[in-house]
Amino acid sequence: HTRLPIVGHVLHNSHNTNLVAAIYPKSSLTESIRAVRTNLHFITQGSDKVTICVSSSTVGEGKSFTSMNLASIYAQFDRKTLLIGYDLRKPKLYQDLGLSNDFGITSYLIGRATLDQIIQKTPFDNLDIITAGPIPPNPTELISTTKNDELIDRLKEMYDYIVLDTPPIGLVTDAYLLMKYADVTIMVVRQNYTHKKMFNAIITDIETREIKNAVVLVNDVNLEKSTYGGYGYGYGYGYGYGYGYGASHG
Repeated sequence: HTRLPIVGHVLHNSHNTNLVAAIYPKSSLTESIRAVRTNLHFITQGSDKVTICVSSSTVGEGKSFTSMNLASIYAQFDRKTLLIGYDLRKPKLYQDLGLSNDFGITSYLIGRATLDQIIQKTPFDNLDIITAGPIPPNPTELISTTKNDELIDRLKEMYDYIVLDTPPIGLVTDAYLLMKYADVTIMVVRQNYTHKKMFNAIITDIETREIKNAVVLVNDVNLEKSTYGGYGYGYGYGYGYGYGYGASHG
């Protein structure tokens, strides 16, 4: 379905938290995310400053899970890391981190908050977050502004690694607008969940657009169930979305 390289396989999450890399740094799941980091290091040719865009074709494939844990891995390497929740329609990242969504990207872009006001410290060393902020009526228009360009430029000067958690491409086009900021774009797929025809259409579009360093990440590998090259797949966390689409997975 694609000629894009596979950057890694992330193992099934059997823990009772989405913050696996931060809370269980020695787990096999965390090791699988470290392997993704290593492969990204090769793709970016060892660059000391990298911006990563994470998306998927639809909800429930694990893009936010991937974004949070990949950012946590970079922070563990003592690199100043920023996680940005660019899903302006359905903010969720702040919930797992126990933080506030009162001020965020939308607040800054409409001039109701300063940069210092929207950057929040997480409980983990070297890891900051900017949440999406209050839900706006015009998210795509906000992302398209020159003020958003200026924001990303300022943040790239401040941080070594930036991870952009974006909405699913199959539902809205926001992710395409954010890919221009990224050194690498990760498309997350989930075995036994991702719809092949939808993925094929989206990944073909990405290939046609020649997105810089676009790669595929296979999520939710279950080593106990051998169904595909020694791997099986399932996922262990709930996920909902707010476009009239919804999913919950146990």
